[in-house]
Amino acid sequence: MRRQLNAISIKSKVMLAFVLLILLPFSVLGLYTYDQSQQFVRAQLVSNSATALKQMKHTIENKIDLIESVSDSITFNYRLQEFLEGTFSEDNNSLDTYFSYAAPLINYAMLFQKVNTEKISVFMNNETIPEGFGAFYHSSKAKREPWYDSFVHSGSKSAWIVRDNTVSGQTFGFVQKMISLEGNDLGFTLVEVRPSDLLATAQGPSESGQDIVIADEQGHILYPEESENPLSSLLLQTLSSGDYSIRDGKLYIGEKLKGVGLSMLMTVSQPRTANSLQAASNLVFIATMVVLLFSFYSVLKMVLRKMRTSIRQMDQAIEAGFKPIPIDRRDEFGVITEKFNLLLNKVTMLMKDMIRKETMQKDAQLAALQAQINPHFIYNTLDMFSARMELAGQFEESDAMADFGKMMRYNMDGQSKFATLESEIRYLEQYMNLQKIKYGSEIELSVQVPERLLPLRVIRFLLQPVVENSIRHGFPAKGLLRISLVASFQSDDTVLLSIRDNGPGVEPARLAYLNQRFRKTEYTPANDQTRESIGLSNINERLKLFYGEEYSIRLISVEGQYAETIITIPYDAGEEDSHVQRAHYR
Repeated sequence: MRRQLNAISIKSKVMLAFVLLILLPFSVLGLYTYDQSQQFVRAQLVSNSATALKQMKHTIENKIDLIESVSDSITFNYRLQEFLEGTFSEDNNSLDTYFSYAAPLINYAMLFQKVNTEKISVFMNNETIPEGFGAFYHSSKAKREPWYDSFVHSGSKSAWIVRDNTVSGQTFGFVQKMISLEGNDLGFTLVEVRPSDLLATAQGPSESGQDIVIADEQGHILYPEESENPLSSLLLQTLSSGDYSIRDGKLYIGEKLKGVGLSMLMTVSQPRTANSLQAASNLVFIATMVVLLFSFYSVLKMVLRKMRTSIRQMDQAIEAGFKPIPIDRRDEFGVITEKFNLLLNKVTMLMKDMIRKETMQKDAQLAALQAQINPHFIYNTLDMFSARMELAGQFEESDAMADFGKMMRYNMDGQSKFATLESEIRYLEQYMNLQKIKYGSEIELSVQVPERLLPLRVIRFLLQPVVENSIRHGFPAKGLLRISLVASFQSDDTVLLSIRDNGPGVEPARLAYLNQRFRKTEYTPANDQTRESIGLSNINERLKLFYGEEYSIRLISVEGQYAETIITIPYDAGEEDSHVQRAHYR
């Protein structure tokens, strides 16, 4: 008998105890006391219904607060206000701000919020800004709206309105005036939401016999939409103040929704009347519950005792060096013991594998230290050739050989992914010295970098690939190739690096394609066979990988005049790398 009991699962034991000790006795008592308990249920009905209605009201008002919060994030956006207050012109980057910031601001507000808004619109007083993107309109478009005059000439800065849209039907809208810091009236914003999305918490009839409707100040039911009978104004006035009423055997409870001028009304069917045997049945219920709880506790205590024994066995197995635990049961404790033994075996295997990997890593480090002899041999050989050329009077070739040796040393030093801006500029100058052997005076490089930015920590190989791209594709039809590097500190704690050449530039379609690709592409490691050199795409991938998605390369060009590559990096990109390369910049 005991062995058969141990073979039964814990779930079956608990269910059996519940059925025999709780469910069957409580079912008998429930049938006996059902009619006697109705009075207590009725006494709690008003309180419970009011609580449920307040919870629904709180949920809907949270949605109202979210909609108003979305409106605030757009209305009080300083950069958007600055854009709407200024004179629109393509010469002052207004169009770029329109495309890259103003329109995405509305799109992001539509996407990243918990309420399914129907539409967000910005009505602007600035007639110089063109309408567009399905969100920006001139204020004159709203003058035909019935709510426009009362809202504009009122002292209120915001209001809830009801709109009849020919496309999406009736919607609720939160309209808010947009006032700049200088007190200028820039227009207003409008966030619209469907009644079904705003009021969806009220789901009509429930399992408890509750009916919930939402009505306006005139007593007309707005939700659910299929309800057509208006409520009497007297009943609506009584219920909207938070009171309740009993009519025709039903309980009516009401609550007002803040801001939108609507009221929630709940109708609850009353329970049957109880009789005087409720007190006696309560005493029987309490006594029975005490006995059943004690019996259930005994069964539970027996199960928990075995659980503590299993835990002690697990502790002993761990202290004994992951020795498996003997399995003597077939219930859930036996399954747990089996899985624990599998875990111990897995841990043992992982420890052995970790020891093997650490051994292999040490061997690889030793091989790497031995392989460092070859790069140093190359550096020393180049220095020897440079010295021999200098003795032979070939000073220009000697300098080029020395620069080439320094570049190789910089390339082969793989201890860090970062270097100082000063080291990158020095590496770029060495590269230009090599290019002048081929092009002579046909190319020139100018560097304008503030001294405070020279120690800035940047990713390696940041500047040279951009200049290499200018040399390959940027030679003008006539005259020499001028390349300028300008670094400047920005107000948002970033550093802007500009590499500009006077070459033929990039055609507009190609320029738009490249900028789009730089913004959207994600980092995908490439094999050596798939990439010939470090180019703009590689720099763009590394910038986004180390600094963030917003730090992509940006190209500016006027075809036939110039091409400019803009790189933006944070001024303080993180903790200092212990292996950051440094060089003295002259």
